[in-house]
Amino acid sequence: MMFSAGIGLYLLAHVGYLWFALVNGRLHKIFTIIVLTGFLLFFFLKLFPVIDDTILLIATLLYLLISCFSIGAAYGIKLPPLVKWSYFAGVSFILFSDTIIALFEYTSYVGMNFLILPTYYAAHISITFALMRRTG
Repeated sequence: MMFSAGIGLYLLAHVGYLWFALVNGRLHKIFTIIVLTGFLLFFFLKLFPVIDDTILLIATLLYLLISCFSIGAAYGIKLPPLVKWSYFAGVSFILFSDTIIALFEYTSYVGMNFLILPTYYAAHISITFALMRRTG
């Protein structure tokens, strides 16, 4: 239950990422559909068969969906290139880091665990840089 609550709190962070991107652009539909298709395949082929808790399953699916919409909106930002691509890189790093965490937590794959913290830190540095450049 605590793991599901943690996923819910990180989902709120993605709502913030999504909000910023939509305020400064639009959802890039084609890119979002491509990313969403890939991650839904990942969910139904790799995660769904091994998650036996309904709340955890729903929390994971909702988090996956908001993550895909966040990156699709980041791709559609209409700001100067340095801001747009820094922000997009940050959201991409988070999605990558979260994918590695999902592989570890649900499938016990540990081959890329060493990348979790570096990509997570890079995500926040990139997003913070984009926000500073946006306001500065």
